Amino acid sequence: MCGDRRKKPSVSICAGLVLGLSWLALTGIGCRTQGSDVGRVRPKVFDPGEGPINSIRLFTSPVLFNLDGEPGPDAFKARVYAVRDSAPKPVPFTKGTLEIIIFDEASNRDQQDPPRQVWSFSGADLNRHRLQTSIGFSYDFTLEIDKSKPLPDKVSVVAKFTPPDGGSIFAKPVSITVEP
Repeated sequence: MCGDRRKKPSVSICAGLVLGLSWLALTGIGCRTQGSDVGRVRPKVFDPGEGPINSIRLFTSPVLFNLDGEPGPDAFKARVYAVRDSAPKPVPFTKGTLEIIIFDEASNRDQQDPPRQVWSFSGADLNRHRLQTSIGFSYDFTLEIDKSKPLPDKVSVVAKFTPPDGGSIFAKPVSITVEP
């Protein structure tokens, strides 16, 4: 009866303590220290090479959005990719002019009507919009639409690349819904 009156810790407290210490040990081992990169696999840098642009791809936001804070939509996002048949990923435009053209109504697929607005980019201006990601090069734009005349229910957006030697290349048109 004169024995030790302290209670023994329960099994759940011991198990929690063991798990906590194990977690600390595992996360501490995962730290990266400075040292040699010998044996490490380095990602390949994509070399787009040289050659003509064979086609371009245009992606846009699905709807126009409000950029200026005044009532009504007035802008959209566009991303353009240039494709060279000899390269596995989209490549940068090195020379030439890229135009983003917007037409009233989605039915204007032939671009026979005059455009509502045209944005033109070349040289350093085009380079400011260039991005390089794991899937290749692209050009990202946020474009504000002139609202001097009312917007229709839909607009068509087309991208056109003109290399220095002429011969324009068009992306397939994209329709964007104009929501009030």
